[in-house]
Amino acid sequence: MITYYIIKFFKKKFIKGIKKTGGRCNFGRVTVRGRGGGNKVNYRILDFYRRLNQYGMLIYIYYDPNRTCKLGLILFENGLGCLALIQKNIKVKSFVYFGSYKKDKEDVIKNGYSMPLLNMPLFSVLSNIEFKPFKGGSLCRAADTSSVLIGKTKTKGILKLNSNWELHLSLNCISSYGSMSSKLLNNIYIKKAGKNRSFGFKPKVRGVAKNPCDHPHGGGNGKRSKPKIPVNAWHTVFKWKHTKNKKIDNKKRRLFKNLN
Repeated sequence: MITYYIIKFFKKKFIKGIKKTGGRCNFGRVTVRGRGGGNKVNYRILDFYRRLNQYGMLIYIYYDPNRTCKLGLILFENGLGCLALIQKNIKVKSFVYFGSYKKDKEDVIKNGYSMPLLNMPLFSVLSNIEFKPFKGGSLCRAADTSSVLIGKTKTKGILKLNSNWELHLSLNCISSYGSMSSKLLNNIYIKKAGKNRSFGFKPKVRGVAKNPCDHPHGGGNGKRSKPKIPVNAWHTVFKWKHTKNKKIDNKKRRLFKNLN
């Protein structure tokens, strides 16, 4: 009974409402097509910083409509509680540690433990990682995603992502041990159009089916296939184009080096 009232108390504390835009800007004009409608959704306030330096017990596991992985309600030794993203193979009534340093040197790091990259062993699988210290976890947060700590320097930790990219992050960045939960999410498929509408997505009309005044692919008699170089409604090429802007990336790297 006590756990029931604790869950009820914290559930109200960490939930707030969201206003949907429907793809419109402050003038009421549609700036993002294909959005609108959808079920009412509340936002769960999560702890992405994880610097309490306390052991906590996982009391309850929640489903979150705003993200693909699951949430856990954690109650700490000092009486505080929080909602956080949980990793694989963590069961209810198991203990986790959130802190900026390793409390007991002899303690084995288990799934769900959150610590800086400095304290994580080499070749460990990590998730919910910070890009910069005290910024909050923003990397590898989706279901069944993770990265591997393949090396360390004096100031940086080298992470290998699923895309085979390597990231050099500060050793003070906090990360969680283990890959994210909800591995079976890939097996879920959308059976009907109404399910996609409940997520807030509208159906899109093909450019070939439109009039020539509305789309470059439109018009003609009968069915027409796409042209050799397909474009969007604003005559810009959107296929076979590099999505990465190297100039912007280089600027960011220089700024990041100056900050550190």
